[in-house]
Amino acid sequence: MSVEIDPERVLKPMRETGSAFFIATGVIGLGLLVFLEAWIHQITFGVGAVTGIGDWGISGGVPWGLYIGGFVWWIGVAHGGIAISAAVRVINIDRYRPIARIAEVLTVLALGVAAFNIVLSMGRPDRIFNTIVQWPFTVHHSPLAWDIAVISLYLVLTLTYMTLSLRAEISGLRDHLPKWFGPLYAVITLGYTEREDEKIEQILWWLAVAILALVPLLSGGVVPWLFSLIAAQPAWYGAAAGAAMLTESLTSALAIVVIATAAFRYTYDWHDIIEDRIFLDLTIALAFLALATAWFTMHDILTGAYIAPVNIGALTGGMLTLPFFWLAIAGLVIAIVGLFVMIGWSDRFFSVPALCALSAMLGITILNKKVMFVVEGLMYPTQPPLTNLYPTGSYSPTFVEWILFLGTILMVVFGFLMLSKMIPMIELEPEEVKRTALPDGGDETGGDH
Repeated sequence: MSVEIDPERVLKPMRETGSAFFIATGVIGLGLLVFLEAWIHQITFGVGAVTGIGDWGISGGVPWGLYIGGFVWWIGVAHGGIAISAAVRVINIDRYRPIARIAEVLTVLALGVAAFNIVLSMGRPDRIFNTIVQWPFTVHHSPLAWDIAVISLYLVLTLTYMTLSLRAEISGLRDHLPKWFGPLYAVITLGYTEREDEKIEQILWWLAVAILALVPLLSGGVVPWLFSLIAAQPAWYGAAAGAAMLTESLTSALAIVVIATAAFRYTYDWHDIIEDRIFLDLTIALAFLALATAWFTMHDILTGAYIAPVNIGALTGGMLTLPFFWLAIAGLVIAIVGLFVMIGWSDRFFSVPALCALSAMLGITILNKKVMFVVEGLMYPTQPPLTNLYPTGSYSPTFVEWILFLGTILMVVFGFLMLSKMIPMIELEPEEVKRTALPDGGDETGGDH
């Protein structure tokens, strides 16, 4: 069923800016200044001095922590975000069109901050440059070199996908868009003619198919494969590792899409464009994804606790004593129960704010699981004689690490604020664009605008 969208409602946030926007920008700007100060502090004194990250082995440290856990989390969010948008186009589910571009924008921003988490983990920004320049050599011994390649591939695909989908809209709405972004619009519409519309739509459909094929390959394949090949650390390999990581990626991505979509709906009064039924459908999808995440978590516990190899048994036993693990379990259980209650008794218990709260809980829970996944795999030495020589590692994120990671979240929010002023956050159909582009906004006979 086609969704009728008033283009003027979609374009209004781009042309009108209220005090709330400036207040939000100012608050986020202050947060980013704190982030910048913390980053300069880390660069000045070194990663080892200001973080809980340490040397592995006889030093009893853990070389990866919150930054790499955050990287894995953001990569999963990016993969899931673009999968949502691609699925809307491939399956042609027009009723979900209002959330498609929000998911695309989330993907671009998430890929950017995922790459930035690698920079934070490396310590100095120039190291990422050296890794890229010397990629043919670093790829043989650095898993982060592969991560950079994966991010680059997905970023090119996503930017191409989003740019192609914007060309006709920007060209048709050029006179209705902010003038100061003219150079950006000129780049997006370079060489555009209406004759390309049909061909572009075909290209977008095939790009969406390619993206949907790559999501399980990358999020459920390459990323877990890279971990599983690093010294065969406990918890980094297993038959269900890829499927578990893919499920968690889709869960966290859908949770953040829910929050972002609700924020746009509330801020710009798009209640009739992004209807409750869309959120109810997202609730159903999120509930079953969360249930699958819980199932894979139970799978890890059972296989690690029942007559497991020594190193995996030690890891599982240690994990069961961590408060963070039980916080993750509590988050999953509460979210699953809450989501299914809203599904079963939607007329009484369903509400968008409650869905956002449960989505935030799921997002934090999966971030917690990602960090534990990274850290626990490095805490326990695997191969003899290392098990006799190396002590169990230890790690606890410092205040600086938390500030820098929270800074990446602020970057994404700031990116949404800025992009909402540059491009329509809801994709418009060609007929809607043409209707808006007419001199009187809809009468083909002409008139004053």
